[in-house]
Amino acid sequence: MAETPRPLPGGGWFVWTGGEALPAPLPPRPPSGPAPPAPRAEGRGGRRAAGGLAALHLALGGVALAVPAALAEHILPMPPLRPFPGALPAVLGLAEAGGAPALVLDLAAPAGGGETGVPEWLLVLQAAGRRIGLPAQRIAAGPATPALGLFEAWLASPQAAAALAAAPLHRPAAPPAARAERALVLFRAGGMIAALPAEAVAAVLAPQRLLPAPPEAAARGVAGLAAHRGAVLPVRDAGRALGGQPVLAGGEAPLIRLALEPGWLLAVSEVLGVRRAPEAEILPAGGGLVAAVARLGAEPLPLLAPRGLAA
Repeated sequence: MAETPRPLPGGGWFVWTGGEALPAPLPPRPPSGPAPPAPRAEGRGGRRAAGGLAALHLALGGVALAVPAALAEHILPMPPLRPFPGALPAVLGLAEAGGAPALVLDLAAPAGGGETGVPEWLLVLQAAGRRIGLPAQRIAAGPATPALGLFEAWLASPQAAAALAAAPLHRPAAPPAARAERALVLFRAGGMIAALPAEAVAAVLAPQRLLPAPPEAAARGVAGLAAHRGAVLPVRDAGRALGGQPVLAGGEAPLIRLALEPGWLLAVSEVLGVRRAPEAEILPAGGGLVAAVARLGAEPLPLLAPRGLAA
């Protein structure tokens, strides 16, 4: 039976199965508890959360207005306004709000008139597929009231239709493009760090002492033999293959089984774990032992070709 996945020293996870360490995906997250209570709609720069409250109540000077909370997108500190040429009298200007433009209207227009003051906040709404902003000194969330009818009546009026026709369209933010990544198994050998494609690693074995290789195999660079899953496989010393000190000089060493037929094992000093690198940061090399060079952070990392190690 496989055990619960355990973390590798340099990142990634493995499970012990039959005396060997096998790469494993991240363990499942524990079930989350109940969702935290929704924040209040009032707050500097925060995105509105209705929290069960149906209306937002705005006040500016002597003007008060209630709008449906379902239409609200942002509550922001009042931004600077830019002129909007050819605008209707109810239009105060154009504002950058929440990463997109919004047409800011005089609060007195939907409220039916009154003396306004100096606004501190801007409520950004989505109405009829357009983005409009309403300035206010105070914005508070509350229950639905008959005052909502005033704003709804304004939305149905010709004046609102003219204002909305001039307002920028609301375009939902595009989801971030998925970034192609590749899983790499990192190891240390020959005084350096190198990597193999995760799909080229069939298993990671615990350190073990090798059986001696026959003379004809040793002449071809086979460092020894080891048994795995009923097969006796040749072992290549990764330190020697990389032009450094042999990792088997001290005796036992961890082994990586390469996903090749016929099978091969690679003796390394240490398995550092599984890392994910963006495909755009993996640059093909000239072939041979090093198939590509990957960048993890600021360090270049040789990505080895399994066939090159077994040659």
